[in-house]
Amino acid sequence: MRVIPRGCGAAHPQRSREVVGNALRYFSEHFREAIAMQEVAEAIGISEECLDFCFDQSRGMTPFQALQHHRLNRLFQRISEQPGQQLGQAIRQCGLPSTGHTVTAFEEAFGIGMTPFRRTCRRALADRQFRQHQPQREQLVLATP
Repeated sequence: MRVIPRGCGAAHPQRSREVVGNALRYFSEHFREAIAMQEVAEAIGISEECLDFCFDQSRGMTPFQALQHHRLNRLFQRISEQPGQQLGQAIRQCGLPSTGHTVTAFEEAFGIGMTPFRRTCRRALADRQFRQHQPQREQLVLATP
C-alpha cells in the first residue's frame, strides 16, 4: 500500500476520482501539446506526488500512462473518421511521437496494427459512400438464410 503524500487530501477514493477526472479533462483540452505532469498538477491545484497517488489509487496506472492511453484513443478515433489522412500526420496531431513505440502501443491497446486498421476504415468508408449513392440501397444487402 502506498503512503499518501503529505498535504494530498486524497485518502478518500472519491477525492482521488475527482482529481483523476480533472486531470483527464486537462488531457482532453491539451493532448496535442507537450504536457508535463507538473503543469497538470499545478492546474488542478495539487502536488505532482498527489496526482501520481490519485491515478495509482483509482486507475492503477501513472498519469503519463493515462495520457498516452488518451492520445491513443484520439488516434484511433482520428483514423476511424479520416482514414485517408497520412498516419504520421495523424500520430503527430494526437500528440504522439512518430516512432515504432507508438505503432507497438497502438497494436497492444487495440489488438490491430495501425496500417491494417486504417485499411479497414478506408474500406468501410468506401462502402458507406458507395451505398449512399445507390438508388436502391436495400437491394445491396444480401439476405441471411
